[in-house]
Amino acid sequence: MQRNWPHTQVCREIQEFNRAFLDLVAADQGPGALFGLDAPVRQRLRLLSPPQLQAIAATPCLLAAFAPLTSGPTPRVVADAPLPALTPAPTDAARLFAAALLVWLWHTAHRDRLLTALCLGPGQQGMESLSGPGFLELQRTAAGAAGRLEARFCRHPRIWPDLVRAAGDADGEVLTATRLSMVQLTLISRR
Repeated sequence: MQRNWPHTQVCREIQEFNRAFLDLVAADQGPGALFGLDAPVRQRLRLLSPPQLQAIAATPCLLAAFAPLTSGPTPRVVADAPLPALTPAPTDAARLFAAALLVWLWHTAHRDRLLTALCLGPGQQGMESLSGPGFLELQRTAAGAAGRLEARFCRHPRIWPDLVRAAGDADGEVLTATRLSMVQLTLISRR
């Protein structure tokens, strides 16, 4: 039986999405939060070299996520603390990225439930919302997806500052441990 992880097309696709998301975050010079990340974290991301950004992109789970649409209060964990102030309107690049990510997740939800759980967490809310709708509903969802785009676990008080700091340090073990903590958070997330 051939191993599917980590030396496959899926790994490359996740890294490409991660790198494109990091480029989106770093490209915006505006003040305030963007994609749920506060200005100091984004500033430190902009100061990283391309190999350091690629080291973050090699995190074996998606760094980008979509904020859930909820009609009422939802259970919260430490990774779901309130977001900082509202973000500016999405750019064309953010809209294109969000639509591409949504289509990739939709396709993945239809063919590989385990990979979908790694990308979205094991909660049924995300998986069912992606595997159920047809293409027309996907198009409607994609129209507003950029406004819900956020950094995965942006509400967690330490994960993104730790990830950026670890990428800037020369200690590869700290970076590996930090990246794997994102996988762990993904697997225990409720949504």
